[in-house]
Amino acid sequence: MAPGNIQNDSKPRIRLAILGAGNMGRRFAKAFQTLPSVSIRYVCSRTLAPAERLASAHGATSVTAMDAIFEDPDVDAVVICLPTFTRLESLRPAVSSQKHVFCEKPLALSQTMADEIRALLAGFPRIVMVGQVLRFFWEYARIRERVLAGDVGRVGMIRLSRCVGYPGADSWFADPAKSGGVILDLLIHDLDFLRWTFGEVEQVYAKSLPEGLSGEPDYALLNLQLESGALAHIEGSWAHPTGSFHQTAEVCGSLGVLRYDNQTCQHLKVISTVESKMGSISRISLPEADPSSDPYVAEARHFIECIQTKRPPDVTFEESLRSCELAFRCIESARQGIPR
Repeated sequence: MAPGNIQNDSKPRIRLAILGAGNMGRRFAKAFQTLPSVSIRYVCSRTLAPAERLASAHGATSVTAMDAIFEDPDVDAVVICLPTFTRLESLRPAVSSQKHVFCEKPLALSQTMADEIRALLAGFPRIVMVGQVLRFFWEYARIRERVLAGDVGRVGMIRLSRCVGYPGADSWFADPAKSGGVILDLLIHDLDFLRWTFGEVEQVYAKSLPEGLSGEPDYALLNLQLESGALAHIEGSWAHPTGSFHQTAEVCGSLGVLRYDNQTCQHLKVISTVESKMGSISRISLPEADPSSDPYVAEARHFIECIQTKRPPDVTFEESLRSCELAFRCIESARQGIPR
């Protein structure tokens, strides 16, 4: 998991620019501002008012064009929180100006874009990290630890779900050509977690609402066969009540089951099928996270530490692109009605 917080004041401050003043721009500005070794220099938004509000909250300068940011040698890194379909508009000048890059997920919208980004970033000497934040949620990190430790034995089935309210028909999320729909934009979290924890996928078969119609709520079911032989079932929804958020995970193995549901407010438990010598069923309960724990702060800290220590991030651009490519396979399967 991400390393601990670096508190060495002798390290130079990392000067950031936040590209995007929407929900994720605000979220990451708040996360990075908690780190003592970071200062936010700019906030960029095509609409001035949101940029001004966010910049004012963090003592930064608001701009409506990125040129000033990429031309400023005092900016060490950019945090890209702009719509997915604009990725290359910010990545190209970031590479040209040799800035470190933190980019919100998903990194690419299509295979063509993924290929172009891969070529663009190949050999780039700066830190590039992608915001696959699920890896920094303590619950999912602990599930992975327990799976890799062999607590559930040989894994046979994985069930994951992520169900939230519809982003709205008037947002760019509502256009699959701009967001990738529920499979790419939402389930990229679970697909990345699946690959990270259980390995690569051999075949996918997906179903979704017809073509993820623009302006309509989206829903998808993914069935995946892993190279290990395990099966995975992933549910994603943009059809739940507005403002709701429900995520679950279940891992079934030869020795037991791991379950997590964010709405039950219960500890993550291992329910073992192996009885102890006393004849009772073993239950391993993991402690709740500290209330101050924030996965967005954890990934922001990890990015800054990677810059300071000059080591590759745990979530590289190549790793994120492979997760995107798995999502593309699922989208094609749903579109064609055949396994991929």
